[in-house]
Amino acid sequence: MGVFSYRALVLSNESDRWVEHTHEVLENLQGFLFSMAEIESSNRGFVLTGDKSDLQSYRASILSAEQRSATLHSLMMDNPEQQRRLTILHDLLVQKVQFSERVIGLRQTKGLEAGADTIRDGLGQRITD
Repeated sequence: MGVFSYRALVLSNESDRWVEHTHEVLENLQGFLFSMAEIESSNRGFVLTGDKSDLQSYRASILSAEQRSATLHSLMMDNPEQQRRLTILHDLLVQKVQFSERVIGLRQTKGLEAGADTIRDGLGQRITD
């Protein structure tokens, strides 16, 4: 009976660790997606208002997304398929940042209309989708 009880305890602990791991992955994925949305929101806010505080939020969101991406890669190190998907997500982050930098640069150099026109063309939304 002792051996069976010990075995059941070991299996239960292992199951608990996997559940905790899954929750950690889901929390980081949610944080990553939130950061991506904040990147877009902040750059749009800057284009509309020219307020430099939006740029601070934008930069903080990029940092957060990069940290979440790195954490996710380490959490899923043992899963090649998920690593492939995370690489795709990271590539989308890079595209989002490049687009945002272009929009911000246009707002700073050519004004509101140039930045707004670039947003209106829909590339940023296509990256998000």
